[in-house]
Amino acid sequence: MGLMRYARSFYQLLGNRRKFERTPFAGTILLTCKGAIMETTHVCTCVDIAPRGIGVESSEALPLGGFVQVHSDEYGPRRMARVRYCVEKDGRHRAGLEFIAETQ
Repeated sequence: MGLMRYARSFYQLLGNRRKFERTPFAGTILLTCKGAIMETTHVCTCVDIAPRGIGVESSEALPLGGFVQVHSDEYGPRRMARVRYCVEKDGRHRAGLEFIAETQ
C-alpha cells in the first residue's frame, strides 16, 4: 500500500509540471490558421483555459506546431497561440494551445 502511495506522489510530482491550474471553460471560439494560399477558420469548443494556454475540441485536426489566431466576439481580443498537441478521440480532435507573445 505504501509503495502505491509513493508511486502516485512521484507521478504527480513529475507528471503535472504546469505552473498554473486549468479552469474548466465552455464556449465557442474561432481559430484562424494562415496557410500559404488562404486562411482557414475552425469553429472549436473551449474545454479549459489557463493564463498560458487553452484546451479546445475541434472536428478537424490542427497543425501540430503551427500558429493559430484565437478569437471570439464574445470573449475579448485576439490572441496568438501555438498548437502544442492534437489527438483524435471518437471523431473529435482535442488540442492544447500555448499562448505566445505577438513578437515571436
